Formats: sequence, C-alpha cells, structure tokens
Amino acid sequence: MNFNQMMNWILGRSQPSQLSPVPEKTAPQAERRISHRLSNSEGIVQIAGVGEFPVKDLSQGGLSVDTHSLQDSSGFQVGNVLSARLLLGNVFFETDLRICSIRKDEAGCSFNSMPFGHSRVLHDFIKPTLLGKSLREIKSTEANLLWFQGDEETQIHYWRRPEGGLDKADFYFMGYVISFDGKDNSLKTGFVQSPFLGSSVHRVPGEGAIVYHEVPSYRALKLGHIIFDQGSLPEEVYVNLGCIMFREEKCTFSRVILGENEKNIRFEFADESGKVVLKVASLCSTAISALLPDSPVKRKVPGGTLLNGVLHLPELSLPATFKVVFQHDFFIGGGLKLHNPDDAEVFASFLTPRLLGKSLESVAPPVESKPFAPYGSRASLHVGIHNTHLLSLLSNNGQLLYGRLVFSDRVVIWDKNSLSAYSCVQGLIFPSDWETVINQQDQISHDDPALMNTTREILHSSRISQDVLKAWLAVLPRPEADLD
Repeated sequence: MNFNQMMNWILGRSQPSQLSPVPEKTAPQAERRISHRLSNSEGIVQIAGVGEFPVKDLSQGGLSVDTHSLQDSSGFQVGNVLSARLLLGNVFFETDLRICSIRKDEAGCSFNSMPFGHSRVLHDFIKPTLLGKSLREIKSTEANLLWFQGDEETQIHYWRRPEGGLDKADFYFMGYVISFDGKDNSLKTGFVQSPFLGSSVHRVPGEGAIVYHEVPSYRALKLGHIIFDQGSLPEEVYVNLGCIMFREEKCTFSRVILGENEKNIRFEFADESGKVVLKVASLCSTAISALLPDSPVKRKVPGGTLLNGVLHLPELSLPATFKVVFQHDFFIGGGLKLHNPDDAEVFASFLTPRLLGKSLESVAPPVESKPFAPYGSRASLHVGIHNTHLLSLLSNNGQLLYGRLVFSDRVVIWDKNSLSAYSCVQGLIFPSDWETVINQQDQISHDDPALMNTTREILHSSRISQDVLKAWLAVLPRPEADLD
C-alpha cells in the first residue's frame, strides 16, 4: 500500500491518470431538457474504443462532451449506444450513453441506463450546485440581519454587528447547519433533526432540533463550500463566512487531533536549558501543534523560531523542524518539515488511517434489510471522505454477521464467517447497497499486515459505537505484536 498516494487522494492533490484538461467555462447554450443542467461540471467521460472527452455540461438525464479531440467519428454517430466511464471529482462509475446530437466540437448524450445507486451519486454531485444557484436575498424585519433563502430549506442568516463586521451566522442546507461565531472567527457543524418552524419571519429549526458534532463535519463543510461558491452572495457575506469555512474545511480533513490513547506522541528538541519534550496535540502532513511542558514560569517561544528535533510516533522517530507560528499560553503551533524526504511515506502511513477514520459519520443504514438477515439483527452505516464507508450488520448478541469497509481502492469484507479483501478498480461501491459486484480476479491477500493495520487504525480513530468496534475487531487477524 502506498500511503503517500493515499494522502494525496485524501487531500485532493491527485487526479485520475491520462485525463484531458477541463476546458474553460463556455456560455450556456439553449436547451430543451426538463432536468436542471450544469455548465462545465469538471468531469471526464471515457468512451470505450473512442477516447476521453471533457464534460461541457451535466444533468440528471444526460450530458454533453467536448469532441474537438475526436480523431475517428465512424463509431460516434447519432443513435449509437456506447459503454462509458464517467469521472466526477474523486469518484467514477460505468454507464451507457446514447448519442442524441452532434454539433461542431460538441455531442449531446443521454443516459441509456442508470442504476439507482449511480443516479443517487449523480444527484448528490449536482444538488449542491443547484441549491447555491437558488439562493436569493429575502427582506428581513430585523435591522442587523441579512437573510438568504433557496430551494429545499437552504438558508443563510447573517447578523451584523452595529459597528460593522460579522456577529454570528447560521447556514442551513441538506439537513446540516454550520453556525459561525464572529467574535473568535470559529464555527461548528451539526445535524438538523426536525422540520423548520415559522412563516412570517425567517424560518429556523425548533428548540432542541440541532445536534452539533464534536468536531466539524468534513462532508458538511465540503457541501457547504460548493453551495457557497455557486450562490450570488454579497462580498461581505462571502468573505466573512467563506474565510472561516474554507480554512476549517482544509484543516478538518488534513489534521489529526490526537486522543488520550496517543499521549506517547511527542516532539523533542534541545535548547540552552537542555532537552525539551512537547506533547503533540494535532498533526498534519505540514503542520503541528503541541503543549509546552509545565513550569513555574511560562516559556515564551517567539513566532518564527525554528525548533530542530525529533517527532516521536509509535515505533517511529522522524527528524524534523517545527517552525513556531503562534503561541497561546502553553499551546504552540506552526509548520512541520521532515528532514528526510524518504520519511514521508511512513509519516503518511500514520496520518492516513486516522484521517479516514475520523471522517466517518453515522448516516441512515440501508432502507432494505440484507437478504436472509436473522431476526433482531441491526445495521449501521458510517460514511466519510471520498466514498469511504463502513457498513455493519450485528446480531442481537453483538456478533458481526456482515461487514464492509471501503477506503481508497481497497475493500475489506466479512461475510459468511469469512474475511476477504479486494482491489476496487471498476468504480464506486455504493454505501447503501448490500450486494457488491466484485471481480474475483481483483481479490488480494486479506491478511496483509499493512492492510489490516490500516483497517484497525481506521476503526479505532472513528466515532463508531463500542459494540460495532468490538464486533469488527473480533473478526480481524490479531496484530503481529500480540502474536509474539
């Protein structure tokens, strides 16, 4: 397993290989489609035997592609149905396209067949953009309130301070809320659990209807970012809320906040007083925060100070430089640079599973029961970054009857009292589908130490319930250290 590639995948630094560049935005052309259509959807279509084409626009019913690079049009005629692969951001799936029209450097296609699971993914890709475009300012009865409303209960309530600037704001969309605090430029995310109330004034959830996350939700921030970018919001609102949201989005899915069970992770350096040990609080590939040691007199570390030392991880010691950027009491933070470039892979092997695990959020399990599931069994589903998900079915006595963990291009499955693993190269595995169509030729060793260690770290770093965690750990091979 290449953990550096996985880190790039998590951070969105890598793209599918051999893809043509996406063209600049073009003016939307007249259309007759019933479903909403998005211009320049940042997608790629790969058509078997024909080539790769940038997507010019996309709708629930079809798409158009830029065909200026088409060399041979003999198999590309109106009425033809072609097997294709559609790539949207970090996910892709296979479908059939029927060619409906061909114009100069552009071809319009409809989806000839679209499984329900594929349709859901397409809907989730399109929906945030449509919600953003639907936002309109509504006249408010409150003097310091700016109110914006869009489709499907999408709303922004922005309160100004009397002297100017952001006081607070709430952003509601797709069952989420992002609440902003202008005093310390912070935010928190949560679920809206009940319908909105009110009619004559701005509508807000009822009391007790919001459950906030312990740490900000990456999915909420990512979807909110798309909606925000597509809305025609005043510069004041976009800048003041956007800078907080975009900063937190970047940190949330690249930063590992260390828990109580990881107290042994530390950064050590030496100065004129001798060896200094800092307890690490959070880490990412390029930054670090830590607690200064207790002392009668608070140690002051000026911004810009370079601390050359060693980052100690479990079973790893990596020479590194900690560049201090800020200090708050006994808490300091700043940049991190490893001295040896070859250490980047082992550092990524530490960060990657923890980032994937903490991204998992509990969502509604599949509506349909798994076929032949015993009476009293219960399902749970957790979904995270880039289609990472954990699907579990437990018996009434807590045993794992079926389990599936998907991350990057790896799939780990527990079914019929047997553990198996696969390399998922054919496309998406939909979280809410019990059945998984996997080519047996893609099976890999399920007892690979790197794969199993990553699986355990993802589970331990997640916020899944203890009974689900216990059930999964019971079916995984024991760590090598426990066998010695």
